[in-house]
Amino acid sequence: MREPRLDRPVAAEVVELEPECEAGHSLWLAPRTGWREAPTPGQFVMVWLPRPPASESSGSGTGTGPGTSKEALDNVPMSVAGWEPGRVKVTIAGVGPTTRGLLECREGEMLGLTGPLGCGFQWSPGQSLMLVAGGVGAPPLAYLAQRAAADGCQVHTLLGARSEKALFSGRVLERHSATLEVATDDGSAGHHGFVTELLDGTAETSDPELVCACGPEPMLRRVLDWAEERRPKPLPAQLCLERHMSCGIGVCGICTVDEWLVCADGPVLTGEQLRGSREFGK
Repeated sequence: MREPRLDRPVAAEVVELEPECEAGHSLWLAPRTGWREAPTPGQFVMVWLPRPPASESSGSGTGTGPGTSKEALDNVPMSVAGWEPGRVKVTIAGVGPTTRGLLECREGEMLGLTGPLGCGFQWSPGQSLMLVAGGVGAPPLAYLAQRAAADGCQVHTLLGARSEKALFSGRVLERHSATLEVATDDGSAGHHGFVTELLDGTAETSDPELVCACGPEPMLRRVLDWAEERRPKPLPAQLCLERHMSCGIGVCGICTVDEWLVCADGPVLTGEQLRGSREFGK
């Protein structure tokens, strides 16, 4: 069967809800076509929510249908958080009307799915990797840990969040990491402070050859600065960025960082690409 065009959504059934933490959960989606080959960790999908969130559907609204909230978007980017032949996992934190609508979905409901899109992480079999995850940036790194560990890599993970209630993907990361350290802003789990405060200690014990990070952009900026400052040899870095986007395929142009389109050139960009950026981290 011919694979569908990447720029067109396919119907995808919600086939499983997977617990994560109090801040959100994961959906396993089974698209009607495609997804027989594994996507690259770091790639993403555009998810189409064909109905308004239940909490937003009682008013008159000014959106695309009766009762639709004008604040809810119908097509949003979500990182690939897991894959099995014929189905894909996305992990959702309820931060706005659209993500709250996705969290309201139940098994058997249908969504639209476009992807996999973008460029993901690149690693070599047997490498020592240090993963730095912040908040809902953890799920794509959990998928990376799974794939890299299967390639014989030694994976050392730093997992951070605002609090224990917002720690995503901890079980998967623990399963596929040689070491896992946790940091929370409020001290409710692990180190009391920012996850980037653990960088030096983990690097000393694991001697990483590559650092991969996903999370809030100020955290990514700190990771890149730390990797660049290492002497006598800077540590190669790959960073998964998040930007608002409408198309996901390089047409709308609203997801730019300097000359890069996050949807098409990224979302994973290297330290070399971002080293002299005027916009990254701001």
